Amino acid sequence: MARREPPLSTVQVAVTDGFAGVERYMCQVAGELTRRGHRVRTIGGDPGRMRAELPDSVPNRPAGNLLSAARALVEIRGADIVHAHMTAAEGAAWLARPLQRAPVIATRHFARERGSSAAARALATVTTRAISCDVAISRFVADSIASPSVVIHNGVPGRDQAPLVASTIVMLQRLDSEKAPAVGVRAFALSGLGDRGWRLMVAGQGELRQSLRHLVDELGITGSVDLVGPVTDTDGLLERTSVLLAPAPLEPFGLSVVEAMAHGIPVVAAAGGAHLETVGGDGLLFPPGDAPAAAKALVRLGDDPPLRRAVGEALRRRQQDRFTLAGHVDRLEALYREVADGARRPGRDRPDQGPRDAVGD
Repeated sequence: MARREPPLSTVQVAVTDGFAGVERYMCQVAGELTRRGHRVRTIGGDPGRMRAELPDSVPNRPAGNLLSAARALVEIRGADIVHAHMTAAEGAAWLARPLQRAPVIATRHFARERGSSAAARALATVTTRAISCDVAISRFVADSIASPSVVIHNGVPGRDQAPLVASTIVMLQRLDSEKAPAVGVRAFALSGLGDRGWRLMVAGQGELRQSLRHLVDELGITGSVDLVGPVTDTDGLLERTSVLLAPAPLEPFGLSVVEAMAHGIPVVAAAGGAHLETVGGDGLLFPPGDAPAAAKALVRLGDDPPLRRAVGEALRRRQQDRFTLAGHVDRLEALYREVADGARRPGRDRPDQGPRDAVGD
């Protein structure tokens, strides 16, 4: 009989009081780890949203700034792994290091080097000394950063096939320049689908929200576009959707894209970043920034219900083969054990930046 591995005690930490892709990822991973019998604690994220998404047995501590996250980490005893998300959380782990001795794994959620300023980058050269291993969420992210990393693609829970009968296209993303939402709005306007009963639902928040509202008015599509802000029931939204539009040119992963794939929703995406890994050749890709090409793809799907079904089913199979939550946590759990076991070896007073072999697809 195979020896049963003991449960792990892990901490998921992000220095944030919001709720977007990273926080949703933390909740999904925490839920799956808990289901497997591990002890999980979370730090950071919007307290109300985190509490609604997390299992009842998983505590959450607010952490809107670096010092509050560091204090929360110091108060936790007996952790096997601290899993930090984004640079500020790595800084909190470094501050807590004299008292919180668990090895630190850092997930690289963005396709850029640590720190958004010269001072932050200089600080990161110090705080990264507390990190045992970097995890990249896609090959695109791994290739965009200088430090070695383990590639573990994100995964999402399986879902039933959406009916694909609603005349609704959704953009589900942050509304900032990195995600290029204006390209999506222009593509919808160029498609003319609004004049044929289709609606574009823009779900998300960000600095471009007001400028997008002006763009919608300028393009004369106010009557067929809804800027609905952040959505709490993502699955409910996707079940009422027939197409997902993802215009981000350099998407690090695209959790909402893979969630749409799980629902069997056809995806029209910019052919850049991790969309090449997630959507690949099973969806409809367009050159980044090319609104007319995106419009043509929308028209193809809008005019052809059997094509919508065929593309959606192909993407759902792709998600089930490559991007399941269970498969992601299998790889993450193996990495946790490898790093935790290495930290327990004699002579290991602090992390040494290993292991570094790629894991996953």
